[in-house]
Amino acid sequence: MTNHKSLAIVIPMLLAASNGVNALEIFNKNGNKLEIHGSINPSHELTHSFFSTKITSHNDTTNAVIGLSGEINIADELFSYASVEYSTDFSAPEELLNKQQSNTVRLGYAGFKYGNWGSIDYGRNYGVFHDVQALTDHIPYINKNSVFACNDNYMIGRNNGLLTYKNSNLFGLINGMSLTLQHQNENNNREEYQQNGSGWGASLKYESDVGLTAIGSFFSSERSQVDKNNNQNQKFSSVGAYGLGFKYDANNIYIAAFYGESHNLTPSFHVITQNNLPNEQSYINKTQNIEAIAEYNFSSGFHPSLSYLDSKGQNSNTLNSSSNQDLELAKQINISTRYEFNKNISTYMNYKINLLKNNNFIQTKNISTDNIIGAGIVYHF
Repeated sequence: MTNHKSLAIVIPMLLAASNGVNALEIFNKNGNKLEIHGSINPSHELTHSFFSTKITSHNDTTNAVIGLSGEINIADELFSYASVEYSTDFSAPEELLNKQQSNTVRLGYAGFKYGNWGSIDYGRNYGVFHDVQALTDHIPYINKNSVFACNDNYMIGRNNGLLTYKNSNLFGLINGMSLTLQHQNENNNREEYQQNGSGWGASLKYESDVGLTAIGSFFSSERSQVDKNNNQNQKFSSVGAYGLGFKYDANNIYIAAFYGESHNLTPSFHVITQNNLPNEQSYINKTQNIEAIAEYNFSSGFHPSLSYLDSKGQNSNTLNSSSNQDLELAKQINISTRYEFNKNISTYMNYKINLLKNNNFIQTKNISTDNIIGAGIVYHF
């Protein structure tokens, strides 16, 4: 049975903790600011097979995030800024028998911003591909099993060694046009599936006045050092991905869609375990993702939504073997709703319908076909 808890992503918690919309202001004087933001999310999930109402597993997924962000006015239009974000898992016992830590530093970066010239920072941050992939991360509780729903995997999700340049309104010339350029250093001192070579990425976003947004993101990186060491006599192409997405967010309607494609990307840990792949030097030659979501905001505070995800991998490879067999990484529908009591507290429920067929390939690779029910409360500040 797959550990679903490790795959869960609680979207309201992440949004509240990352954008600082409801942040508490600790200090604000002469252009110098210090804010704290965070969230607490008591949550639980249940699983059952497609043709049965019998509950097969229970998981406590309670967690919390807390972050600090600061800004210092150096000169007329010159500012320095920094942000750090930390998360913890409350479902673990106080004394873990295996001493495995349930605490994580999510973000930690610092940089400078100068007028219309934009900002530049360095540290642990969101990879450039997150810009487009996050468009469909809008339902209250989502359970993704694709390579694009992970961290510490090149410039997807959060990772280390990221030098990021951002410019809003394209130097003040085009309103609504934003540019992001990013460079990532090589990361070797970690698990093999989390290593990466150096690379570059970019993202271009346009936001209109009528609620339409379009984003295109891509990155290209060298293979990790472990790949180079173990395949000295072979020449491999680079690792890369591109994604295109749009959203409409107006008139109480949120509609978004995203298409992503990657090449030679190392599977994250949950993809390795979900698909019974080897833990060393595994990669997928080509991965394709299609995601879509629609949500309506009732004035009463209810936000029902419907989303779809289809993630496929082609030609998986390991150090000693390769396979032309396609991998059906995920295929699911999420029916969700959340109710916002006020700007700080909300409750949600999500039902994930797993559309993977229980055939010989699914059984051999030990891919879960269970449906998942998730529910919880989010308090954020």
